[in-house]
Amino acid sequence: MSQNEVRRLVAEFRDMLTAAIDGGLEKLSLSKIFPKGCCDDSSALLAAFLTDNGHPGALRVEGEESRYDGDLGTHVWLSLDGLLIDITGSQFNEYGYSQPEILVARESEFLSDFDVDVEPEIADFREKFSGPHDGARKALARFSAVYDHVMTYRKV
Repeated sequence: MSQNEVRRLVAEFRDMLTAAIDGGLEKLSLSKIFPKGCCDDSSALLAAFLTDNGHPGALRVEGEESRYDGDLGTHVWLSLDGLLIDITGSQFNEYGYSQPEILVARESEFLSDFDVDVEPEIADFREKFSGPHDGARKALARFSAVYDHVMTYRKV
């Protein structure tokens, strides 16, 4: 797996997601204030995009910030074959951090400030919501509709 290839795909996805949001998409937790509060849902969508483009297995990592008494709360990002992938870390720049809009790296001082208590799980929403119960089917349908809409912004 090439880090440059993954970075290219991540940048492409973030551009599509931003364009969709700018175009009026306000579904799930995605809104005009992107990236604020959008880390979990955008990570699940990004994981699906990576899977569809030959890079399956992205894990959802959730951390709770502890360095400054938890002022930042929780944050979600992806881990894929040793790469940390974060497309919403820039939401924390108002706290004095200097996070890029797109992080694809083997390590991150910022992300290392978060305590990870739960074992990471597959992030792709299609796997996460594959269960037979009604809540999973509804979530899968919502995420699928948003994903399909975001894909309409892909430049071929």
